Amino acid sequence: MNTVVIAIVMGIMYWWCRGMIFSYFGFLFISSPVTVGIVAGLLMGQPIQGLIIGGGIALVFAGIIAPGGNLPTDECLAATCVIPIAIQSGMNATTAIALAVPVGLLGAFVTNLRKVINTYFVKMAEDYAEKGNTSGIWRCATLYPAIAAIPLLFLPVFIINLVGQDVVVNVMNALPTFVTHGLEVAGGILPALGFALIMNMIGKPKLIPYVFLGYVIVAVGGVNSLTAGIVAICAAFIYVFQKREIVEEVKDNE
Repeated sequence: MNTVVIAIVMGIMYWWCRGMIFSYFGFLFISSPVTVGIVAGLLMGQPIQGLIIGGGIALVFAGIIAPGGNLPTDECLAATCVIPIAIQSGMNATTAIALAVPVGLLGAFVTNLRKVINTYFVKMAEDYAEKGNTSGIWRCATLYPAIAAIPLLFLPVFIINLVGQDVVVNVMNALPTFVTHGLEVAGGILPALGFALIMNMIGKPKLIPYVFLGYVIVAVGGVNSLTAGIVAICAAFIYVFQKREIVEEVKDNE
């Protein structure tokens, strides 16, 4: 698939998502790295690789929340910029996942800048409201922010995908072996860290050791995902049954 077409599609996906086009549909569905991975993979003839990278990036950002509407990192920017370049350059999934983290952090600045720019349209909407101009209010709420988001959201992703492959390949080739290996190791452990953040967020930090135990089983022990899933299900049942027995014993003693 032509690089220009891929760059356009990725730019549109990011603009659609973070520009809140058609309300929350793009924000909740299009923004998923899994969705981006599938689309990029299909366009480039490697849907499985796209899904693997997208799934790995999704796990890293799984425990990220936006307190007060303040987005600390942007998984959609990370996915739309990293996944196509990773597939084109033949980068392995773990290295791509490690590179997605700093790119996602840049997305937080882009989102905050968009919010600052949109305050101008809020002022315009207030002026239209005083005049009773409902069509003007609609334009300020939907049309103008979407148009203003094109250079801010679409253009950076388009440019990165258009020229980023050669840059990334040259940089990766220039890096020493220990650096690239370090990125692979970091990329391998980041999904486990994402799950650990979820455990902490839902108030179950004592379950975090299970997350890292699963990582060791898969990454170090070489166990495939299906087998690891079966082991995890069994461990979950054992944990629940033991906890239930303890509760019943306490009640009997009372």
